[in-house]
Amino acid sequence: SLREGFGLIVSESMWKSVPVVGGDVGGIRLQIKDGRHGYLVSSVKEAADRTVQLLRDPARRKSMGRAGRERVRRHFLITRYLREYLRIFAELKPAG
Repeated sequence: SLREGFGLIVSESMWKSVPVVGGDVGGIRLQIKDGRHGYLVSSVKEAADRTVQLLRDPARRKSMGRAGRERVRRHFLITRYLREYLRIFAELKPAG
């Protein structure tokens, strides 16, 4: 993609502890921290190279997968937004 909004498949994969190789475009950049939860790539060759790298390194794959799941849990689940809304409402509640 040359442009991409929030990639649902990216978050779904990360939630399943699967590191993601995704295009360095749009909302995908906000989801994946390159080298931590997967890889951001700019070409088909780079995507293939990073995929092979992950296939050959199970420890890295597992580590990135765990980090990706935690990122989704902390930043993209609805429960995170609910907690934030409740915090805001509590701050806005008048005293007394």
